[in-house]
Amino acid sequence: MPPKYSREITRPIVLGESLQEQFRTSPCEIACPAGNPIQKMTTLVEQGKFAEALRYLYAKNPFPGMTGRTCPHFCQSACNRAKKDGCVRTRELERAAVDFGGSIAPFTRRQATGKHVSIIGGGPAGLSSAYFLALLGHDVTVYEAAPLLGGMPRHAVPAFRLPRDIVDREVGRVLACGVHARVNTAVGRDISFAAVREASDAVIIATGAPLEKTMDVAGAEYALKGVDILHRAAMGERPALGKRVVVIGGGGTACDCASTARRLGADEVSIFYRREEKDMPAPLEDTEQARAEGVHIHACRVVTAVHAEQGVVTGLTYHDVRDCRKDAEGRMTCAIVPGSEQFYACDSVIFAVGMETDLAFLHNAAPQCTRRGWIVTDAAQAASIEGLFAAGDVASGPASITQAIGQGRRAAFGVHAFLTGEKARVYVIDDDNSIAACDEMAADTPPHVVEYEEIYGVTHYADCAPHEQAVSYALSLEESRAGYTREQAMAEAARCFHCGHCKQCGTCVDDCPGYVLGMRGAAGQERPQVIHGEECWHCANCRTSCPCGAIAFTFPLFMQV
Repeated sequence: MPPKYSREITRPIVLGESLQEQFRTSPCEIACPAGNPIQKMTTLVEQGKFAEALRYLYAKNPFPGMTGRTCPHFCQSACNRAKKDGCVRTRELERAAVDFGGSIAPFTRRQATGKHVSIIGGGPAGLSSAYFLALLGHDVTVYEAAPLLGGMPRHAVPAFRLPRDIVDREVGRVLACGVHARVNTAVGRDISFAAVREASDAVIIATGAPLEKTMDVAGAEYALKGVDILHRAAMGERPALGKRVVVIGGGGTACDCASTARRLGADEVSIFYRREEKDMPAPLEDTEQARAEGVHIHACRVVTAVHAEQGVVTGLTYHDVRDCRKDAEGRMTCAIVPGSEQFYACDSVIFAVGMETDLAFLHNAAPQCTRRGWIVTDAAQAASIEGLFAAGDVASGPASITQAIGQGRRAAFGVHAFLTGEKARVYVIDDDNSIAACDEMAADTPPHVVEYEEIYGVTHYADCAPHEQAVSYALSLEESRAGYTREQAMAEAARCFHCGHCKQCGTCVDDCPGYVLGMRGAAGQERPQVIHGEECWHCANCRTSCPCGAIAFTFPLFMQV
């Protein structure tokens, strides 16, 4: 058989992980929990088509301005270019699409279905579900206990990481789709869960993990809670933390608390983490920024007591630890180093040691949950009770905004299938700018993920280090990370290998000794095609010269010896 090309998408895909035209793909796209069309985005950004790149992003993700600033960039960790000269800075390109894409016309709602869906929780998962359900023609009401929608991005991510106008604009885009919101309305307090179910054809629980964990140590009641501190700071308060602050934890929240404490006037801020620094779950860039802002990170320390006099914290006791590991039940255990006990004087202690769900509002209607309290769901985010779905941290445990968005979209289409019976494997943005089922594009098998070693033509790319993002360490509440300029974004996008997706360069046509291949198509849109397939020698010159690894062969039986 002559060569087959794995092509780039030509219209925005809303849902669909396996496409006939894309039987090969890249590690970055597989790694993205939101399913962003990364390669299409980089192609369009490289061409300076920021508005079109943003349109493709909105088809999968209603919050690219948020994720373009706060995502832990799973895609960059998987990028094949990292094995050559550094990963493509995909997150910064996503932000650039938002920064330079302008105002994109909203997608068009489908005809009304007459079905009503209630969503409990107005964070990224709940609002993502609301966005897609509204576009699919359903009547949607979001119940949010807080005065403002946005969840953790609004209430816990510091403004120097995520400006509030970005949150406002993207939440507003969701509401503009026809979503109804009832803020200051806690289900279980202001309205019963039974009443919500009675008024709905389906319910999505997207309440996240709102309860902060504490530590089982003496004096724990005198410690502050990390997310509470971040929330108060986000709402304009300036909590009095004193001049010497200790943050307990190793995740992104701990780093945010430490950097926020510095901005609130603390002269000395330390992070205590029980494992080695290399094991900290916080993104490396967060720990680097914290350290650059004067935060001290102390690894292999475990706090055993918080001390206070007349309710005012005076310090803590800690031990050095070693050999930290998880036991059979997944709990972390550490061996204390004998004789290592020390007192550390400080003015406040902040616990940033994890979050957990609060499902008390369900009363006796709770679905099946895991041992840790997460709602068990299937591939469509459906819970064990018919008509009940769950998405985000309440279903997966504390994760990322990006993961919550991906689950929110899956829940929306799971609800849509439950209510209407329409269950296509692929949905696209059609010519009328609305969501359309397009099952004929679906493939029966998942795409092959192209590894670096499969891109034989990689030497066609010049070495080019990624553009670094400028960071301000001025301890200001203004956004600390500068985005790319248009020119920087276009240059960075040009570094993408487009693994598994034909970029229409024509190298295969030039290298075909039998003139089997040719460039065909409208002017400016030519792409390589098989012209004389019956004359193919199966020499694989095209395959070995392709700088994208986008070509596949099925060799004739007489050659398989």
